[in-house]
Amino acid sequence: MLSDAQGNHESWFGRGRERVELEGVRVFLGADDGVLAFPRDDADLSGAVRLARDAGAREVGCWALTPDVALGERLHHFGFQDGWQPHWMRIDPRAQHESPAHSVEHTAECDRELPYASLHHERVLGGDVHHFIIRGGARAFGHAVLNVAGGSGGIYDMGVAPGARRQGYGRALTLAALDWARAEGCTSVTLNATHEGEALYRNVGFSSLGLGMTWWLFPGRE
Repeated sequence: MLSDAQGNHESWFGRGRERVELEGVRVFLGADDGVLAFPRDDADLSGAVRLARDAGAREVGCWALTPDVALGERLHHFGFQDGWQPHWMRIDPRAQHESPAHSVEHTAECDRELPYASLHHERVLGGDVHHFIIRGGARAFGHAVLNVAGGSGGIYDMGVAPGARRQGYGRALTLAALDWARAEGCTSVTLNATHEGEALYRNVGFSSLGLGMTWWLFPGRE
C-alpha cells in the first residue's frame, strides 16, 4: 500500500506548486522551495536540481519510499544532506468510527503560532484540502490537514502547541480527519509519522508501511 502514500504525497506536494515532469522524477516548484518526489533509479537528478536552483529555491527536499543508499550517494554529490525518515502509516477510515473527545472545527482559517503553520500552508487550504483546528476560547491548541485525492486521503501538518500536548488534542484531530475522509468516500488514509506521533497513530488504528527517507539541499546557504 506504499502506492497510496506516494500518490497522496505527490498530490500534496502539488498543492500551490508547479509540477514539472523530468526523466524518472517529478519536480514540484513553489515560491521558494522545491520537492523531488520519489525518483526512479534512472532519474535526471542533475536536471531536477538545476531546475530548482534556477527557480530560486532556498530549500529542496527529495523523498523516497524506502531507504536508498545509492540514491543518497547521488544526492550527496549535489550537496544534499541526509534528512529524517518518515514512517509511512495507513488506515482504512471506514473501519474507524470513534468520535473525537474534543470539539474540532473545520475551517480554512489558521493560526500562525501553531506548529507547521506557514504562508504556503495557508495558501493551499480549501477545496480538497481540509483544515481542522481545536480552540479553547481565543486560543488555538492544535490543527491538522486532510488532503483528499480521489479515493485517497492524507493527513499532513498535524501540530499541537507545546503547552497543550498529551491532552487528547492530537487524537481528536486525527479522528476528525478520518471522519471527513470517510464521508468523502476515501478507502485509504496515509501519513508520515514522526517518532513522537507514531504511538498516537497506532493507538487510533494505523498500521505501519515501513520507513522512507528524505534528503535536503539549501542552495541559499552554500
